[in-house]
Amino acid sequence: MRLYLALAFAAVALIAAGLSYVLSSGSSEGAAAQSSSEIAVGRTVRLADHVGARPSSEAPVVLSSFDDPEFSAWIFDGHGKLVTPRIANGLDLQDVPGRQPALAAALSGNRATDDLPGSITVVSVPVFRNGKLDGAVLARVERAGTVSKALKALRGNRLTATAIAVIVAVILGALIASVITTRIKRLAGGAARIAEGRLDVPLAEIRGSDEISDLGEALETMRIALSETFLALRSERDRLSAMFDALEDAVIVAGPDGEARFQNPAAHDLVLADGKVLEALMPWVRRADSRGAVESDAVRVGDRVLAIAMTKLPAEGAVLAVVRDRTDELRREIAERDFVSNAAHELRNPIAGLSGAIEVLRAGAKDDPEAREHFLSRLGADAERITRLTESLLTLARMEAVGEGGSEPLDVGIVIEDAAQAVTRPDGIEVDLELEPDVAAEGDAVLLRQVLIGLLTNAFKNTSPPGTVTLRARRDGAEQVLIEIADTGKGISPEEVGRIFERFYRGSGSLEQEGFGLGLSIAKRMVDVMGGEIGVDSEVGIGSTFWVRLNAAKPVATPVA
Repeated sequence: MRLYLALAFAAVALIAAGLSYVLSSGSSEGAAAQSSSEIAVGRTVRLADHVGARPSSEAPVVLSSFDDPEFSAWIFDGHGKLVTPRIANGLDLQDVPGRQPALAAALSGNRATDDLPGSITVVSVPVFRNGKLDGAVLARVERAGTVSKALKALRGNRLTATAIAVIVAVILGALIASVITTRIKRLAGGAARIAEGRLDVPLAEIRGSDEISDLGEALETMRIALSETFLALRSERDRLSAMFDALEDAVIVAGPDGEARFQNPAAHDLVLADGKVLEALMPWVRRADSRGAVESDAVRVGDRVLAIAMTKLPAEGAVLAVVRDRTDELRREIAERDFVSNAAHELRNPIAGLSGAIEVLRAGAKDDPEAREHFLSRLGADAERITRLTESLLTLARMEAVGEGGSEPLDVGIVIEDAAQAVTRPDGIEVDLELEPDVAAEGDAVLLRQVLIGLLTNAFKNTSPPGTVTLRARRDGAEQVLIEIADTGKGISPEEVGRIFERFYRGSGSLEQEGFGLGLSIAKRMVDVMGGEIGVDSEVGIGSTFWVRLNAAKPVATPVA
């Protein structure tokens, strides 16, 4: 650490000195170059003024008065013809770079300056005689020798100053680094003891009033707070451990891969010998990890039925599962009790109708042909209603007895088209299909077809002509598929939206319609069995959109059906 700090100080000094050297060199040489360029321009302008003040025949005489080994000049007439010798101060005009464009600029009345490598400046100036453009002067000027010597001397002084600055920085850096590292080592030793859990050993006192001493005080405060916190956590851990051991419900904390990180004694039968939860629980673990939370009252595991509630623990990257064992007997009792209660509720009216019609017929209506036909028709309608109700209740009972079973990839577009063809479209109602190509989901094609037929039938019933029912299917992200059945019907009020999937619930405007309030309940259970979700978005007077969301099918090598 000490060596690194010393090297860092030296590097900073070296960089600062280097930047100072470069910047000062650049500015000095730039200033010198600019001054040299300005001198060259001034001398050339004076020469042009002298030439313009005399007759054109005296141009060579004027040029000879500017005898300077570093100043080479040539004079041209108004037509660009050279009127002085081609060689000036031992330099041939042909060896002057950029002479043509510079001469052209001067003959057009403009001044041109070109700084060349090697401290050389080429200048062209127009010559005016009696107020008219009458020629040009082209000059090549080298930087004065004295300027170059001064720059070299200045550069040497800067190098010496840079070396001295680096040496001083290294010495000061080593001293400062030694002081800093000694105090930091003492802090590092205390931090290492905290990391090892030795919270009962106070940190060594760090004297001073700077940031390092403040850091020492903060570490000591942290040590005391951690010691108190760990003591409270140990007490809480012991209390929670006793509570979990006494619970009859199984509690498991499992990772997304199914590895059980924690389990209480009641969860012994749900965790395998390799530390993984039962395979039957894995779909729910994965679903809770992706959705955040899942619940189910009927998960089949072997010969048992379990009620589960799983919640994702983002901080731990795991899922907390609470599992309650429910036997088949309890499940059947609940199913039978629900069946009897619901059936009694819905069968009361048709049975009363049957009884009333029979009594009337016995009382003599059977002898009146017209009355007999009327009451026989009522008997048939009530008997058919009882039959349909019984079939719906049996379907619901069968679905309640089924947990989440196996699923397979299915082509959503094919199922939707099949369902649309199975339902008779009422007059004045248009059916639109908006299907993305090759949309595949995990589920059961037969169950999904039944769900879509029920939803499509409801959409037709609640849409008055002219109207439109639209079936859509698209991918919803990378892992889900969304199916929608949208209508332009009367819509559902907000207070009823949350109840339409309840058994035997019919909206306030549906009492006169046929049905028992079981269709949507059965559809929801079918979607649950496929591991999906169902819901509705509705606005009164605008229409309703029922949606079904299923898991997207994984890519397969063969087409799905």
